[in-house]
Amino acid sequence: MDRLQLKSDARAAMSQANPHPVLVTLVYLVLLFALQMLVSMISGFSSLFPALSSDPESAELIAMGMSIPLLLISIISSFVQTFLQMGYTGYTLRVINRQESGISDLFAYARYFLKVWALYFVMGLFTILWSLLFLIPGIVAGYRYCLAPYLMAENPDRGIMECINESKAMMNGHKMERFILDLSFIPWYLLVAVTCGIASVYVSPYTEITGAAFFNSIRYNTYGQQGGYYQQPGGFQQDGYYQQ
Repeated sequence: MDRLQLKSDARAAMSQANPHPVLVTLVYLVLLFALQMLVSMISGFSSLFPALSSDPESAELIAMGMSIPLLLISIISSFVQTFLQMGYTGYTLRVINRQESGISDLFAYARYFLKVWALYFVMGLFTILWSLLFLIPGIVAGYRYCLAPYLMAENPDRGIMECINESKAMMNGHKMERFILDLSFIPWYLLVAVTCGIASVYVSPYTEITGAAFFNSIRYNTYGQQGGYYQQPGGFQQDGYYQQ
């Protein structure tokens, strides 16, 4: 697998996308930041009110009463974050395939929020369980399941375990390739750190769209000649989902 070609294709796709992926990524990051700030603010308020009460019993009751809405808000926030994350994954696939894409793609999977959340939960659970054995098996497991979100982004009607099992099959023999691809972005990650995260508005779409190109290269095992992008049967339909 030619990593330079994957990156070149990602940069070319970014330059052709309208609106530019930097703008879409900025909106995406702002939304995630706003969700985190909302949860943090509510958490701060929930800890402030009990402290205002001089009666220990009243303070305990207030704390218990505030814990329930805080829990609900945290759960809702996690649902929103995961469907936005899936939306961004679907967006990167559309960009790399030179298809119409935009900010609205971020919300394309809102109606599948529970299923999307369950996918990421199961992936995380499996990775954690493998990590209990040792660090290396946990890292390998993370790469084993890394294509599952792309598969669900293509077609959200797929089952959770179907996406995970297909990702395992697709990544067989390709985990080291993806690991090396990720390592090649270390200088870009350092740039993000040096700029206090500002550079992430470019680095994030660059790395994620390259990841989508990696997915295409494995899934379809063919590289197109028209503009360097991947050719596949079918493709995304007008509703934004892939139909085989």
